[in-house]
Amino acid sequence: MGRTKNSSEFSIFYLIASILTWILTVGWMLLIFYLSSENGSDSTMRSSEFVVYINQNFGIEITEMIVRKSTHIIEFTVLTLLTFLSIRFTNMISPHTAYSESPVKMIKSDNELYIALTLWFTVLFSVLDEYHQLFVTGRSGSILDVCIDLIGIVVMLLIIRLVFTLYLIKLGKSEVRYD
Repeated sequence: MGRTKNSSEFSIFYLIASILTWILTVGWMLLIFYLSSENGSDSTMRSSEFVVYINQNFGIEITEMIVRKSTHIIEFTVLTLLTFLSIRFTNMISPHTAYSESPVKMIKSDNELYIALTLWFTVLFSVLDEYHQLFVTGRSGSILDVCIDLIGIVVMLLIIRLVFTLYLIKLGKSEVRYD
C-alpha cells in the first residue's frame, strides 16, 4: 500500500489519506470562517459563557481576552497540522518527487517544502479571516490577531520539524536533501 517503484502506479493509501485530510482541513477552515462570521455580541457571549464555565469548574480565574487569544492559537495550530498532513499525503500519492528537480535551491528537502507551503497557506488564511471580519457587524480585523495566529502556526511547524528529525534519528537515517 505504500510507495511503489513502478512509475505508472500510485498509492491508494496516500490517495485516501490525502482526500480525508483535505476534507478535514477544509472543514476546519469552514469552522473558523463560521466562528468569524458571528456578530460581535454573539461572539462575546460565547466567550463569556466559556470564561464562566472555566472559572467555576476549574477554580482558576481567566479573562475573556485570554480565552479569545488562546482560541486563535489553538485554531491555527490545528489548521497547520491538518494542512501539513494534507500537503504531505498529496505529494506521496505518486512515487515520484518532482521537487528534487526544482530550480528552487532554497528548498532543500520535501519536508522543508511541506513546511514552507503550510506556512504560506495558513498565514494567507489568517489574513483573509481577519479581512473577512472587517465586514462582520461588531467585529474588526486585526494585524495583532494575525500575529497571534502565527504563534500557533510556528509552534506547530516547529513541533512537526522536531518530530520529523527525531523520527529520522530513530531510524538511523538522514533527511533526503536536494543540493
